[in-house]
Amino acid sequence: MKRTLLFAVSCILIGWVSAQEKHEIIGTNQLNEYDYFASVNSLEKVKDKDAGVLRKLAHGYDMIGNYPNAEACYATICKRPDRIANDHLEYARALMKCQKYVEAEDQLKIYSQLDPKDSEMERFKLLNESLSKYAAQAATIKIQNAPFNTEQEDFGPVIYNGKLLFTSSRKKNEVVIRKWLGNRLSFLDLYVADINPSTNEITNIQPIPSKKVNKKYHEGPVAFSPDGKQAYITRNNYEEKAIDGTRHFSLFVSNLVGETWSEPEPIVFNSNDYSVGHATLSPDGKTLFFASDMPGGKGGVDIYRSHWENGTWSIPENMASINTSSDDMFPFFHESGVFFFSSEGYPGYGGLDVFICQYKDDDLRQIRNVGAPFNSPGDDFSVWMNKDGVTGMISSNRAGGKGNDDLYTFTMEKPFAFARNIRVLAKDEKGNRLPGVLIKVKDQNGKELATLTTDADAEATYETSETGAFLIDGSKKDYFESSEKVVVTDESPENLPADLVLEKDPGFMILVKVLDKKSSAVLDSVKVTLINNMTGKEEGVFYTNKDGQIKRPIYDKKLNDRVSYNIRLEKKGYLPKGTTYNKELTVPGVYDVSKDLNLSIEKMEVGTDLAKAIDLKPIYFDLAKFNIRPDAAVELDKIVAIMNEFPTMVVELGAHTDCRGTASKNLELSQKRADASAEYIKSRIKDPWRISGKGYGESKILNGCTCEGPKKQPKYTETQHAVNRRTEFLVVKI
Repeated sequence: MKRTLLFAVSCILIGWVSAQEKHEIIGTNQLNEYDYFASVNSLEKVKDKDAGVLRKLAHGYDMIGNYPNAEACYATICKRPDRIANDHLEYARALMKCQKYVEAEDQLKIYSQLDPKDSEMERFKLLNESLSKYAAQAATIKIQNAPFNTEQEDFGPVIYNGKLLFTSSRKKNEVVIRKWLGNRLSFLDLYVADINPSTNEITNIQPIPSKKVNKKYHEGPVAFSPDGKQAYITRNNYEEKAIDGTRHFSLFVSNLVGETWSEPEPIVFNSNDYSVGHATLSPDGKTLFFASDMPGGKGGVDIYRSHWENGTWSIPENMASINTSSDDMFPFFHESGVFFFSSEGYPGYGGLDVFICQYKDDDLRQIRNVGAPFNSPGDDFSVWMNKDGVTGMISSNRAGGKGNDDLYTFTMEKPFAFARNIRVLAKDEKGNRLPGVLIKVKDQNGKELATLTTDADAEATYETSETGAFLIDGSKKDYFESSEKVVVTDESPENLPADLVLEKDPGFMILVKVLDKKSSAVLDSVKVTLINNMTGKEEGVFYTNKDGQIKRPIYDKKLNDRVSYNIRLEKKGYLPKGTTYNKELTVPGVYDVSKDLNLSIEKMEVGTDLAKAIDLKPIYFDLAKFNIRPDAAVELDKIVAIMNEFPTMVVELGAHTDCRGTASKNLELSQKRADASAEYIKSRIKDPWRISGKGYGESKILNGCTCEGPKKQPKYTETQHAVNRRTEFLVVKI
């Protein structure tokens, strides 16, 4: 049932032929009549004849689920001189069903070489890589075989009005038991069972009592309209056969009138010449999706849709966005917008795999293999999901079941989420596109998720079904690295842009490396403000990396030109620092500022001298005076800024003199200067009590320059005296 929508009852007569030809003709007729078990017995007797017989034998083994024998047949065919390209494709599919994915990928490559026009093979190029991707993207799913399965076929679940309906070939209490040649099991009927609401236990399984539904041949599966008033039943066409004697499947609808279901009536687009079945409806009930092998499709069985218009169903439309040249069937449309279907035309684990896509903008998009354990090397199909979006049932003939097709219950950790595409576009600073940029995608913790390279159009795409912040880093030879942050939320559109601008390396670059003054450790996340002193413009605000560095290009400069930058360094918990860098560009390359200037910054703590930490210029006073000069005010304003930035900092301002003059006069003068400086700062900060001034006179000479004593003192230079004339700003409390 799951592998074909056809049922044949034709009969072909055999005239006088040789014994070998007779076995082939009989086996072929049995295959055409879907008597697969008898067919393989007949064709085994003549399997060495040619590749054509082996193909039929392999198909027969495949249809009865004997995948190892089907694989062996195709392995033999592909070694024969009379093989064709398609033999390697079928061999690959047989290998996949036997979980030999590496060997399958090899056969797919051979097929692509022999038939390069088959564009669908592009998606199979990296089969094993695809399976790894499916496993990584799969939601956490628990699959369990339903306890009420039998050794016969049980599939096609749906819950309606608190009861479970499903399709089964299980044994019935009938005098005459009709069996289908295809699998030697009873014809399919629709069954109904009770569901215990507290335990979910399934009991009282019975064929649907209505004689309007279960008849002589196949019935099922069934789908209900969203309002529950219509039932769409897949069944054999009882009215007429095709010209070749095939009795196709058709789609019938039964209406609920009061509490009674009407006689099922055929849908308008049924035909004696092809099959129609496996229906599902959109959440609004206005669009019908179904599977069919009607002419004009992509090949095999395709999925179609029809709209309810003017009291009837419109001409079916092929869902070309998801159909392949192989079988695509068993659609199920969940109310959340998730569209399920089963297919052999996409990379998968073998046989039919379950895929999901999103019904958006009147089309099906973002096709994705659900992954294992939802899918297996067998046939996985006919999904039904509860309103919660995380529980439901699936049908499968995977190994380990009760036999043939079984029903499985599933529980997922979270609902299916469709991927968003982060679309990276790399350009240079002039807007020119940059192919060949190495892109590294990281999560918000810095863990690398993927490595990509921009294509000929300078684009690269990263697909994710996760939400959160993503860091996009780009690098290319002769360009500076660039980063962009992209935040994905549940409300984000399907495509999110990430524009990366990589600046061309002009040949000159400035390097700023910041260290902790006390430990000499590199400091990351230091805010570096660069101001070009020659233009007066700010060139930008940057943050040091894990190596404590920023690197910036120097533009519009040639050899022997000069540069001048004002560099300000800021980091939380550290004292800010400003410095000026002047340099002549004598050779191309990187100019390391730290080789010429002290770029260490000091952690703000008790005992720190703010004057030294921020490279404060000396506070100058006129001779024997203590008024604040304009040049001194500039430096004192720097202390004001720091104390306003650290509102709990308490500072002692200490004024010192050199040894010239008497000690008492120096002490008096230093106190007046300390008081004047402190008052200047107090008038400009919050909580003025946080700073006090103290004059030390010449009591704390740093270099031994003394001017008084019993012995004649040496003559000191002005430079030596200047060391002792200083103003300190010591942090005494935080």
